[in-house]
Amino acid sequence: MNNELSNNRRSKFDIRNSTFGIFPGILASVLSGLLLFAAFPPLEWSVLAWVALVPLLVISAAATPRIAFRWGLLAGLVFWLSSLVWLTRVSWAGWFMLCLYCALFMGCFALSVAWWVACKGLQPRQGNPLMMLSIPALWVGWEYLRSTLLSGFPWNPLGASQYANLSLIQTAQIGGVYLVSYLVVLVNAAGALILIQSIRRQPDKHRRMHPELLIALFGIGLALLYGYSALRRLPETRQTLKVTAVQVNIPQLEKWSEAWTTEINNRLRRTSLHAVEHCSPDLIVWPETVVPDFVRISRVSQKVVADVIQHGTPLLMGSMDFEDSGRSTKYFNSAFLYQPGEAPPQTYAKRHLVLFGEYIPLERWFPFLRVLTPVEESFTPGREAVVFRLGQRAFSVLICFEDTVAGLARDCVRAGARLLINQTNDAWFDPSWASRQHMAQCVFRCVENRVDAVRASNTGITCFIDRQGRIVSMLGRAEGPLPDPDYLTCTVSLPPADMPLTFYTRHGDILGLGCAAFTLTLLMAMVWLRRNHKSDAE
Repeated sequence: MNNELSNNRRSKFDIRNSTFGIFPGILASVLSGLLLFAAFPPLEWSVLAWVALVPLLVISAAATPRIAFRWGLLAGLVFWLSSLVWLTRVSWAGWFMLCLYCALFMGCFALSVAWWVACKGLQPRQGNPLMMLSIPALWVGWEYLRSTLLSGFPWNPLGASQYANLSLIQTAQIGGVYLVSYLVVLVNAAGALILIQSIRRQPDKHRRMHPELLIALFGIGLALLYGYSALRRLPETRQTLKVTAVQVNIPQLEKWSEAWTTEINNRLRRTSLHAVEHCSPDLIVWPETVVPDFVRISRVSQKVVADVIQHGTPLLMGSMDFEDSGRSTKYFNSAFLYQPGEAPPQTYAKRHLVLFGEYIPLERWFPFLRVLTPVEESFTPGREAVVFRLGQRAFSVLICFEDTVAGLARDCVRAGARLLINQTNDAWFDPSWASRQHMAQCVFRCVENRVDAVRASNTGITCFIDRQGRIVSMLGRAEGPLPDPDYLTCTVSLPPADMPLTFYTRHGDILGLGCAAFTLTLLMAMVWLRRNHKSDAE
């Protein structure tokens, strides 16, 4: 029966057998990749995300799974190679390998769509409700797997392209960024199915309303209504915290230079004391690993910290840390909260390390992997979420790309944090659009958990984001070869300790897990049927 459905479908609509040859497939794949690229920073034409997958879906529905995988892989390569080109500032080989890895998931998505359409076929009169619901689930399933497998790379999920659409992204407090991705693909699926039916329609048949469009409009309408309602009924806030985020603006090549140690410390001291004098903040935040040494044992760095906190303002700063057991030394990427009259500082060690950026997997057995990374020594991951305390006010720190990992932010809020602070150093990739893509991810951590966020970056984008996902204040990337340091001050709101947790905070990525389970089940069914078909043929 499956073979009959597949043969029937291909006889009516098969690009591979058309007079255009392979060219339409290449054109459609490249077009989808370019449209996806344009939906994210630097262009941020987010409306294109709603149609970006239509060309890929159309050719996938018309191809065998093997051919569809190639089209999806090509589309993924176009998207990821262009979107992540800023990684070439660190490693050309790492850039290409990561992009190829991410593109494989888009290839698997196209393969899954092709096989699913071959099995179930299209039913234009019924509106293809199964396809309308399952195609977005397949996309989210592969997106979730990309974000979790092998420590995960949750960068640029499709839903993140909509970070500025406040009404739509409120649904993230239910299903996370994956629910927004699902809604975007729902519209793409409707467009693709309508286009397929238009191509296959006989000239003598009348045009009609497509049920697929109604299904998509109904889903988006519900999401927007929920978003409007959610924006009007936010939980109350009882406390505020006036925060100054310092942007040091030190080029990455100079950041670890001994010749620049004095200049870095002077910038930190001068900028922080200026903020204390003119803004009277409750907390000063420095970026990730901002001092060029280990603050625990460095008298120079400790002197800078003491000069700042002696005026009564606590300081949250990033620094490398270490733990010497006598047999070996473990290194950590850490955050330290120094308060006047309090010792030792409260400390958090980064839990989610960047593959090939902060550690090298299997480096003892495969030392040649060091050519893919500038890492000299691998860091050790921290063990748990830490909630910092300033009296009754509680917050947690996400270091560098940790704010792209939704589960880490969720753990912090469940542990009692009512504010998220992201300390990062995007100077590795500046000047580029990496910092804006990074910021877009953080918006969803705020909406998912209904807490504000502060982002303090060495270079790139320092900003404040409220719990609605609105960027309320932003300090952009400074221009020039050696820009002056700067800072941004804003008052953030902290919900009470007993605030009602969102559905997402309580239950996590149920949608992502469910879609991944559906995707893997379908994949196993495809493999099982293929093996049975081969054994029957023998």
